[in-house]
Amino acid sequence: MLSINTNVGALIAQRFLREVNESLTITQNRLSSGLRVSSVTDDASTFAVAAGMRGDLKAYTAVTSALQGGVVAAQVAVSAGETISERLGDVQAKIVQLSNGSLTAKQRDIYNADLQSMVAEVNSYLQQAGYAGYNLLGTGGSDLEVIANIDGSTLSVRNNNVAALDIDEINNNGDANQALADLADFTASLDTALANLGADITRIDRQTEFVQRTEETVRIGLGALVDADIGRETAMLNSLTARQELAVEAIGIANSLPRILLDLFRT
Repeated sequence: MLSINTNVGALIAQRFLREVNESLTITQNRLSSGLRVSSVTDDASTFAVAAGMRGDLKAYTAVTSALQGGVVAAQVAVSAGETISERLGDVQAKIVQLSNGSLTAKQRDIYNADLQSMVAEVNSYLQQAGYAGYNLLGTGGSDLEVIANIDGSTLSVRNNNVAALDIDEINNNGDANQALADLADFTASLDTALANLGADITRIDRQTEFVQRTEETVRIGLGALVDADIGRETAMLNSLTARQELAVEAIGIANSLPRILLDLFRT
């Protein structure tokens, strides 16, 4: 039936065009953003899950940064310890020189002054082994607690409390033997501290690697959840564009049908 009041064909074509335009808008948004789910209106439950995963990713980044800060503090202490260790050879050599009983008083004064300068240098390195308020090598500090994961767990970087080197002036062979014994005790304490710091750095490095791998896994999962399939969306865009053109043509054809009634009047 032909009617001048209700053009059924045009209404159907318009509905089809409206549906195509809605799908085309969704596809264009996916292509422009690269996301299948970019807002809560796309998929409310998926968007909520993705928001939680994005929060976790930021937390993992913060944990990695904190772990690296712990490594830096330990590495500063290690660097100071290694510098001290190299200097201890010179201290030992100076003590051996002072054990020589044939030294004149003037020579002994010069060597003792040199020895005390070396001891002061070693102790200054101990005091300068701090980073961000934490000295993990010398005395008076505390363990450094570093956040290890987004669940709030922590790792402890030990403070090793290496006491300052204390060597008195050496005036005879007995003093030299005592100085060598004190130096050996200090060296043993320093070696233990370096071993502890090395172990702590290795543990933090492994935890950092674990956190980074976990972050990568979460990131991959997030991508699978919300990322758009660009190839599929591109094909869909081409298809919808063609369907849109056909819908426009259909509307034009439907709108031309009522003109047939005019031909009837002319006849």
